[in-house]
Amino acid sequence: MIRNSDLEIENSFTKNKFFVKVFGCQYNEFDATVLANELKSHGLIESNLDEADFVFVLNCSVRKTGVDRALGFTRNLIDKSKKVFLSGCIIEPDKKRFLKKNVKLFDLSDLSFLSNLSSNHKTSQLLTTSKFIPIMKGCNNFCSYCVVPYTRGREMSRPLDDIINDAKKIISSGQKEIWLLGQNVNSYNSPPLRGGVGGGDNNDTIEQSFAKVTDGRQSSNEKYCDFTNLLHSLNGLQGDFTIYFTSNHPKDMSDEIINAVATLPKVAKQIHLPLQSGSDKVLRSMNRPYTVSQYLKLVDKIKKSIPNVKITTDVIVGYPTETEDDFKKTVEVFMKVKYFQAYVNKYSPRENTAAHKLGDPVPWSEKQRRWSILNEIVNIKI
Repeated sequence: MIRNSDLEIENSFTKNKFFVKVFGCQYNEFDATVLANELKSHGLIESNLDEADFVFVLNCSVRKTGVDRALGFTRNLIDKSKKVFLSGCIIEPDKKRFLKKNVKLFDLSDLSFLSNLSSNHKTSQLLTTSKFIPIMKGCNNFCSYCVVPYTRGREMSRPLDDIINDAKKIISSGQKEIWLLGQNVNSYNSPPLRGGVGGGDNNDTIEQSFAKVTDGRQSSNEKYCDFTNLLHSLNGLQGDFTIYFTSNHPKDMSDEIINAVATLPKVAKQIHLPLQSGSDKVLRSMNRPYTVSQYLKLVDKIKKSIPNVKITTDVIVGYPTETEDDFKKTVEVFMKVKYFQAYVNKYSPRENTAAHKLGDPVPWSEKQRRWSILNEIVNIKI
């Protein structure tokens, strides 16, 4: 990615309308809110896509089909003489593809180049009223199909105080929901800042907040805060709101987290528990460190602890090693669990991942068939 200081942007006093397009996850949705507020603070006006002079795209590289859609989207905009800027999750081969289309790449942690987009720079800060709070970023799991460890880096948790202060701002803005975001929220592990939980105002940006945590090593005189502690701290805040969180990893869904969801009144009785496959063979190939039996025992524990819990999931169909028998095992899990909602994704190979060398032997038409079967199951109303 090129440095933002290297962006050569024509300063035009008549071009001052922008549009933000989001591809991918809720983390990108949060980044879009922060970016839009920052653009407004520089005097730009949010508009629809047709009227926008500047279009900012937040990309997702998890699936190749998503990148292809983003490429098509940006190509059409360039053809209409709009200035297009791209950030988000981008692997190196994709960066080259976007640069060839005259799309400018930028880093969300450095938005200094925005001052060149408008002559009407406002000095007052705009507080985000987004319901999303990033609590951590990155991932240490290296699932064989996923690019997140390569685009977002290794896991890094934000300090507890910063999250509490963000939550207080959201509550005071009138939001009724707080969504805790991370690639693997239930492995959250960060020390509270010295000075106490929620002590004092904090106007740090998200990136500045992450910068406070340097290497994740615990010193002898610091008590670390895990995800259960975080839920208890947020539940104790004054106000009428509900706490949600995503995404989780089954291997990190502890008894303590389940008990917190069951007993804390402000935590939604909903758990997102990605399955990815109902076949042990495919799970091993995916580098998912649990078996189907362990997963189902975890589901049973959650349902017994949290009456009427809503369990949602992610699953991939058409993974390179998935046979028809493997897929039938995934169908069996769907019938047993009766998910409230399922995000069924058709596998697409991504460069830089371990699964890329396996090729893409399952035809797209077969992926579509398997996708349709699982969607039909989860949408059955009983």
